[in-house]
Amino acid sequence: MKIKTTEFYFLILLVSCFFSSYSQSEWELEKDALGIQVFTRRVSVSSIKEYKATTLIKTSLKSIVSKIIDGEHLKDWNYKTTKSNLLEKISDNEYLIYMYNDLPWPAKNRDHISTLKIDEISSSLTKISIISTPEKLLEKTGVIRVVNFSGFWLLEKTKLGIKVTQQMYGDPGGSLPIFIVNLMLVKAPFNTFKRLKEQLDN
Repeated sequence: MKIKTTEFYFLILLVSCFFSSYSQSEWELEKDALGIQVFTRRVSVSSIKEYKATTLIKTSLKSIVSKIIDGEHLKDWNYKTTKSNLLEKISDNEYLIYMYNDLPWPAKNRDHISTLKIDEISSSLTKISIISTPEKLLEKTGVIRVVNFSGFWLLEKTKLGIKVTQQMYGDPGGSLPIFIVNLMLVKAPFNTFKRLKEQLDN
């Protein structure tokens, strides 16, 4: 029993060290317009920043969840996304999604595959995890497959509507300059949220 207790505390120490090494700085507000706020912060493991976008949409929780998991129409509101598909409905709470981003020259186009997992935390709060799943589809010639990303949607029912938050970290791969990547971390989520609001706001 003593050995097991020692091993337990050693595990706790390792976990603590991991999270301290992945410590982040405070969020900085980068843009606040049209009821949309975009924040970024630095992470210790990369020169690429993490972003968080938030807004309030006058719609139902069910409507916005349906919008986010609708793989065939994600291209209609996600910034620079020209193709999107539902590859597989794994269960009622888990979906495999493909998205293709058409980027301006000289950047190469990107694609990525993600698993969306829905967690109904309560009747007024839903979290949708975004998990990189690159191995589910063969890579396409001339397109950079984005593999290193993770994040989530947090959808909270309020008296004024649904508070929508998306938090993401991702490395687009390839040879894009870091300053270009970090600039896109504001422009991309802002325009995505703008289109999402336009389609759902009642």
